[in-house]
Amino acid sequence: MRHHEFSVVYTDRALHHAAPEFMAALSDTVDILRSAYSAPHATVVPGTGTAGMESVARQFATGRRVLILQNGLFSYRWRQILDASGAAAEYRVLCARQGDDRGWSPAPLDEVLAEIEAFAPDVVCAAQVETSAGILLPPEYIAAVGAATRAAGGLFVLDAIAAGCLWTDLGATDVDVLISAPQKTWGGSPCGAFVVMSDRARARLAPSTTFSGDLSAWLRVSENAEQGVADYHATMPTDTIARNVAVMQEVRAEGFTRCTDLQGELGRKARAALEQRGFASVAADGAQAPSVVVSYAEAPDMVARLDAAGIRVSAGVPLHCGEGADFRTFRIGLFGLTKLHDIGGTVADLSAALDAAAAG
Repeated sequence: MRHHEFSVVYTDRALHHAAPEFMAALSDTVDILRSAYSAPHATVVPGTGTAGMESVARQFATGRRVLILQNGLFSYRWRQILDASGAAAEYRVLCARQGDDRGWSPAPLDEVLAEIEAFAPDVVCAAQVETSAGILLPPEYIAAVGAATRAAGGLFVLDAIAAGCLWTDLGATDVDVLISAPQKTWGGSPCGAFVVMSDRARARLAPSTTFSGDLSAWLRVSENAEQGVADYHATMPTDTIARNVAVMQEVRAEGFTRCTDLQGELGRKARAALEQRGFASVAADGAQAPSVVVSYAEAPDMVARLDAAGIRVSAGVPLHCGEGADFRTFRIGLFGLTKLHDIGGTVADLSAALDAAAAG
């Protein structure tokens, strides 16, 4: 039959959400997520990574006390979401600090733990890797915050969107909700957020204050797909999810631990290439992410120079952590299997572009 799609949602050129191929893709997506993060529950929230953050905030922070560990613009985004929605009853913020060498570090762990004990937040939000600064929360920092949050009766929410192949084990770190995204962590195309949850978080799901981002509804859709049952909440980006799962399967086949090792190697070598050329890291020693490198830009047109040299990087953005008006950076992402499978070539291309940009 030439024309088979007569639904009111899709055409013959799109994959229907009830098609067996899509339900298999969605089911495998959540299965891979659970494996990568050692999590019992996972789902896809259509839209963007920020949509996933808002979905989580509306679900767990409404009427609650929230503590935000802010290391830059993209953890400041939690504040933007809470301010726009008015969801939280109260929130407090602990910001990153700049050292004498211009490098920025997360708030001292002892200060964070003391604040959790004193404030007893219902939710603690943090970014594993802060995209605006290249700041990494080390595993031991995450685990300590998770343990303290759990002792206070709260939920620990970790934004891992920019973490690349640094997989956080939810059970080992007391993380309750983790958010990632297909275009960074997994090297796919943007279509929404991946949200994984602990049993504690799953048990606290309740009616949400958002319809399109209702986390419990999207979890229901994913769980039903695993049972071979087509469910509907709102139209999903079916074709993109199906394409992305193929990339996720490549990551799984490569091995999660292997990808973590490669991510670390690429990050170290890329950072060394920048430092050898005099580009100082925004993130201080001990807090430098291997997936995002943010460097100070002495030249105001550094992004344009690198573009002319043949590579596309991202312009710097404010941290909202009290930095001065002269704060100027450029940002480099080190995501995806293409780069991980060619670390030498990736670093060579970056180095050549940096040399060309420096020559002006």
